[in-house]
Amino acid sequence: AGLGRTSGPNYGRWVASDNWVRAALAMPFDDEPGGTMLYSTGSTHLLSAILTRRTGRSTLELAREWLGPQEGFSIAAWDRDPQGIYLGGNQMAMSPRSLLAFGELYRSGGMSRGGRQLVPADWIKLSWHSRTASRFTGDGYGYGWFIRQIAGEAVFYGWGYGGQMVYVVPGRALTVVMTSDENGPAGRSGHRDDLHALLERIIEAMKHVREARSN
Repeated sequence: AGLGRTSGPNYGRWVASDNWVRAALAMPFDDEPGGTMLYSTGSTHLLSAILTRRTGRSTLELAREWLGPQEGFSIAAWDRDPQGIYLGGNQMAMSPRSLLAFGELYRSGGMSRGGRQLVPADWIKLSWHSRTASRFTGDGYGYGWFIRQIAGEAVFYGWGYGGQMVYVVPGRALTVVMTSDENGPAGRSGHRDDLHALLERIIEAMKHVREARSN
């Protein structure tokens, strides 16, 4: 959006404000819209506010209706801002099983385990198309998904604070979920890189098993 970030050092001040939408919109422009990546939870919260305004329904209600038919998916609770808008970026109470179901939905092209098209396949392709890059990691970024190569495979991943990860590896028909201590940042500590390395070992192990079977 080009707006100044509400994440990182600005996050505490932002969530302490009495109106998160207005506070996000009041941030000064740090770049032109469509410019360099400015990772900001405020931007995704604005999407939640837009959905709520346009549909007249809460983001949680929409998520449960649109994604609820996916077996295993559920959101038990979700934090809201002072106006009651669900936080469009984090603080969703999801079990590893639920996060896995979400990742599998994307891996299968938006088709539920029961055979229903819940997310348009074209939208998933758009979401997984790199449009910018993180200045912290160099990884590509699409619509809510980070993109990188791990063990020679294209990997699309969602990264939650502390190291709550969902990895989708289409070339290996693989979805992996990892959870971590939520009380510390995963990036600066190197923990995120440890999780990437763990996924690399998983992919390499799969390759060895497949080679052994083919022999």
